[in-house]
Amino acid sequence: MDIFIQQILNGLSIASVITLIAIGVTLIFGLTGIINFAHGEFLMIGGIVTWLAVSAGLGFALAVVLAILAVGLMGYVLERGLFRFTLERPTNGFIVSLGLIVVLQHVVVLFWNPNQKSIPRPLTTVWEVGGVRIASVRVMVILITIAVVALSFRMITASRYGRALRASVEDRDTAALMGIPVRRYITGVFVLGSALAGLGGALLIALFPITPFTGGTMVMKGFAVALIGGLGNIYGAVAAGLILGIVEGFSAGYGFSQWTDAYSFVLMILVLIVRPHGLFGGTSGPRMAS
Repeated sequence: MDIFIQQILNGLSIASVITLIAIGVTLIFGLTGIINFAHGEFLMIGGIVTWLAVSAGLGFALAVVLAILAVGLMGYVLERGLFRFTLERPTNGFIVSLGLIVVLQHVVVLFWNPNQKSIPRPLTTVWEVGGVRIASVRVMVILITIAVVALSFRMITASRYGRALRASVEDRDTAALMGIPVRRYITGVFVLGSALAGLGGALLIALFPITPFTGGTMVMKGFAVALIGGLGNIYGAVAAGLILGIVEGFSAGYGFSQWTDAYSFVLMILVLIVRPHGLFGGTSGPRMAS
């Protein structure tokens, strides 16, 4: 039981990072219909910015803020310069995102080499409760994710911006006729999703070393979470992230750690066979479940 609880805690910390990716993916898909496979590279860039900032002598908290701002700005530039021209043909946006994977990876390799990058753990305290060792850095990752997700929900469900965003998701043309600046909201969603990926990268490098190719594995799990929950449903993405953390913790805790990734995707396949729109219902176009 101690091993199981230990691995559940470990799995939830990684699932927290994956959930941040999944929320960004599902927000962008919900409003634009574009599946952005380069989102994992956004996370990787967030980790690289954090590594650069910490290596320059800045504290971890400031490095996290810089990663969020830098990747958010990158999302703004890419939306304005690339994705905006693919809104009427989301398949082109998908293809653009595939190209961005290669470009961003090579840019990082060119300037900072392909080797692993790591930072000193920002928190080193380990608490022992019974036979369970609880690393404070993992608790930090989980708590930050909970806070960010709660703020995102609050913004989307209770603010004026969120109401206009949901209206835009339901019907972009009608929302535009009602005076909502839909294009501006699309840019805002790209920035928000990118900033969440930047935060995810900063939290990931606090746990593990990263490389320029880390984004590939993480974004695949992010899409698995988004699909399990229901692509386009941010509530489903969060719930599916929790489920994924439990599944990965269970598999690692009982001697199947080498199959952890496989179990995640087996779960996705089974869910999609039984419920094609995900456990909590997804969308098939530019609309988001609310």
